[in-house]
Amino acid sequence: MEYVPYLLTAYAIFAMAVMSPGPNFLAVTSASMTVSRRAGLGIALGIGTGTICWSTMTVLGLTAILAASEEVAIALRWIGGGYLIYMGFMALRSAYKSRGQGLEVPVSDAKADRPLWRYVRRGLLVQMSNPKAALFWFSIMSIVLRPDAPGWVGLAIVLGTTTFSFGWHLALAWFFSTEAVMRVYRRAYRAIQGVMGTAFVLLGGRMIAN
Repeated sequence: MEYVPYLLTAYAIFAMAVMSPGPNFLAVTSASMTVSRRAGLGIALGIGTGTICWSTMTVLGLTAILAASEEVAIALRWIGGGYLIYMGFMALRSAYKSRGQGLEVPVSDAKADRPLWRYVRRGLLVQMSNPKAALFWFSIMSIVLRPDAPGWVGLAIVLGTTTFSFGWHLALAWFFSTEAVMRVYRRAYRAIQGVMGTAFVLLGGRMIAN
């Protein structure tokens, strides 16, 4: 029981980080509004799968190696930042192409028929290519995992963080694809696409620069 307070602290830090707007948040909400609920749920599943990967690697001690490798950090920065910038330019292009179509811009379903695994893959890529993830997970584990910690502590970290990640991102996908949200999105299509596109580009640029 001595590890329970440390586990709760780690869970709280993880929850605050996950709920803060960032690449994962933008990826889920933009897909839910611009493509379909199915697309948003797929990306949420990919992000949750990425959480399993990061938490498991951390328990096994692999993130300590990644965090100490400058070459890996640089590669992740360019891959993750470049992909976010690409997503941003796609959103900005969509906003630009929709000019002159009036206030009510229908949500395009051109990508709605894509296989679910493609959206899962996108979410996994966004989650796994974040260069700060290794340091973040390493810092969480430094709170809880000690050399003499029993095996259930690592398992509790993996299960707890994974459950929250799946739950939060799936809830985001569901909420941002509801009819009420979609009505607002259709009315402000260009503005929302412009804001999301700009946010993706800025996040990607910041990721590369830092």
